[in-house]
Amino acid sequence: MAHDVRLAFRTLVKQPVFAGALIATLALGITAATVMFSVLYAAVLRPLPFADPDRLVMLLGVFGPDKQVRGASFPEATDWRTMNRTLAGLSLYDETSLNLLVGNEAVRVEAEMVSPSYFQLLGVEAALGRTFGPSDDRVPDESPVVVISDALWRGRFGGRRDIVGATMTLNDRPMTVVGVMPEGFAGLSFDTDLWFPSMMVSLTSSRSVVETRGNRWLVVIGKLKDGVTLQQAQEDFSRVAAVLERDHPDFHRQRGVTVSSLREGLLGSTGSLLAALFGAVLLFLAIACANAAALQLARTTARRRELAVRAALGAHRYHLARQLLVETVTLGLIAGLLGALCAAWSVEALGRVLPDGALPLYATPAVDGAALAFALGAALVGSLLITVLPAFASMRSDLADGLKDGARSAASSLGRIRRPTPQHALVVAEIALAVTLLAAAGLMLRSLDRQLKIRVGFDADGVTVARVTLPGQRYTPEARGHFVDRLLERLRADPSVASAAIATDLPMRGNNSASTIRPDPANPDATIRYYRHGVTPQFFETLEIPLLRGRRFSDADRPGTPLVAIVSETAARRIWRDGEALGRTFGLSADGPLVEVVGIVADARFRDLTTDLAGSGTDPDVFFPIAQRSDRDLELALRSRDGRPIAAQRIQAMVSRVDGGLPVYQVQPLTEAVRQQTATLRFGSAALTIFSSSALVVAAVGLYGLIAYIVGRSRREIAVRLALGADASRVARMVVANAMILVAAGLLTGLAGAIVAARALRAQLFEVGAADPVTLASVVGVLAVASLAASALPAWRAARTAPHLALKAE
Repeated sequence: MAHDVRLAFRTLVKQPVFAGALIATLALGITAATVMFSVLYAAVLRPLPFADPDRLVMLLGVFGPDKQVRGASFPEATDWRTMNRTLAGLSLYDETSLNLLVGNEAVRVEAEMVSPSYFQLLGVEAALGRTFGPSDDRVPDESPVVVISDALWRGRFGGRRDIVGATMTLNDRPMTVVGVMPEGFAGLSFDTDLWFPSMMVSLTSSRSVVETRGNRWLVVIGKLKDGVTLQQAQEDFSRVAAVLERDHPDFHRQRGVTVSSLREGLLGSTGSLLAALFGAVLLFLAIACANAAALQLARTTARRRELAVRAALGAHRYHLARQLLVETVTLGLIAGLLGALCAAWSVEALGRVLPDGALPLYATPAVDGAALAFALGAALVGSLLITVLPAFASMRSDLADGLKDGARSAASSLGRIRRPTPQHALVVAEIALAVTLLAAAGLMLRSLDRQLKIRVGFDADGVTVARVTLPGQRYTPEARGHFVDRLLERLRADPSVASAAIATDLPMRGNNSASTIRPDPANPDATIRYYRHGVTPQFFETLEIPLLRGRRFSDADRPGTPLVAIVSETAARRIWRDGEALGRTFGLSADGPLVEVVGIVADARFRDLTTDLAGSGTDPDVFFPIAQRSDRDLELALRSRDGRPIAAQRIQAMVSRVDGGLPVYQVQPLTEAVRQQTATLRFGSAALTIFSSSALVVAAVGLYGLIAYIVGRSRREIAVRLALGADASRVARMVVANAMILVAAGLLTGLAGAIVAARALRAQLFEVGAADPVTLASVVGVLAVASLAASALPAWRAARTAPHLALKAE
């Protein structure tokens, strides 16, 4: 074997162009595959950093036949815990944030509201002190305790050993620190600073939600009992949901529970996209291997005389095939090392350009041991695939034919392109795979283009948004109204602000709140779910949402005045079939006050870009004066005079002049909030575009190499044709026509593969079908043009062959 390796190096050094071409081709495929593997491994394959991660599950409350996610209420989660038969433990989980007062500075910290069993389920104990016990989560507001992360302990409290038992102020409430978690543990949110018991829910919401079945927003996590499958757990919780619907029909009608693995719950649809992208990059790697195999096959054919001489001197065919394998594996390992190095650089660059929100927080791609092992495995497997056809050809070659001096019997002829050979099959496969990748990329780009062209219903350019939370201890509903008035006055007085508004939530920010109304006060049982938005009178003007009929809110819409509302155009039709909403009234509860509709505004997208706002199952938007329906969570919208974003420090200064104890957080341009809606799709589109473009180039190079090789081996045939009077243009057309036969075969095969690939991407597509004619036609056109260009140069050279020189060489 050592002799074979030395011989392989000597042989390859003598042919640096061939060796360089094969290494570069294979390294390109390995680089792309390793980069995508590192992403897939980080997000999907690497075990989550918890005990028994494969047994952890996420439970979500759902509604209706299409299973719209609704979350769980406190009583519902309690029922799930006591009535199920398949989980070993269960915990509430809610990701939130709190105001932390450190000295005279107020900062915003990430928090999780959890049950005491949360830490046990994840298999983690406190590094200092303790976690929560059952007594910390029995009675609302009676156990103001908190557990903090190692990062918060060291970053804000200097790693003080006496931190356990100390008091910190959270949302104006004194809380006792009972424990510090180990270094690196950041909860299910993967960026958590502290945890508080679920019975301290009054830190962020009303204490009454503990007893309210209809207030659903919580996530529940659990751990499967030994031997229980995910399917068995789903069947068990479907039984629980049916019992709750029977016992509490007013609150649980058409309510269900979905049970998914924790990873699936954290990933959402991103998991299927990453799997599809990894499949795409494997196709690209296959194209690179096919191209390298074509190079190796051409080289083996050119070496037939050398191999025949070796066989005549006593070399066994097995040894000849082994020599080819050693040469290819040597090249493959070099390509694998080069691919791994390029992948390490590419992954680092990817981290800088990856759109926010494209991957979950726990996924940090890196070329680690697993990625290096993958690169090595890809190099070895690719080397074996590259060697199969050449080795098979060398073992089947005829000894006498190989020893003939001159290539007449062994040479490829121009006409043989119509009869399939291994090289032809490789090129057809390359083209087919390139079609599949191009079609997938085209569908993703078309889907992205459709989403980007969606009218969001508001003007986000030049608008900066931010969020503040008012502690419930200091801010009663009346105090909230005074704060909004003072802050709005301060915001509008700033010279950089053209207009400003305050709302309970803003579009595309994920802070939505839903409830139900009763359109017909005479029929209190008929309810419609809707999304509620509390806004100041300047809201529609600042976001440039058009008023269609009626009036906007005014400063006269205050507490003590008649309750009013503005509805979206779709809401008017959804709530009242005739769409005549102006002057109509609806009830906020069975015996609550009536609200009059005073205006209708154009539809604006608040939650996402893809929901059909006019769909029968879509919940409409209803706006209220924030003075009449205040909230502790407030969002600020500031439209700048010069169109540029307003700095977070400037916004903080404005808020601090009203209340120095309120930190501003989630500051960003509103355009960025809209852009994040397409983060995953943009990542997938960019990746597929890179893979497919590279595949197109590699396939075109492969086609060019094959046609050039055949033309080179057919010089005598071409010379004879030209000497007998054949027209040069006719020879060129013959070469191009033969090439296009291969292209046509590849296109037909690839179109079938493209439809299959599109089905794998179905969850990511928007208003684009798997067999989208525009996309498929574009792919066929691009590949046809590239193939014509790839075959034109060899055809031109064939037409310019000098007959007398070619025949003289023979």
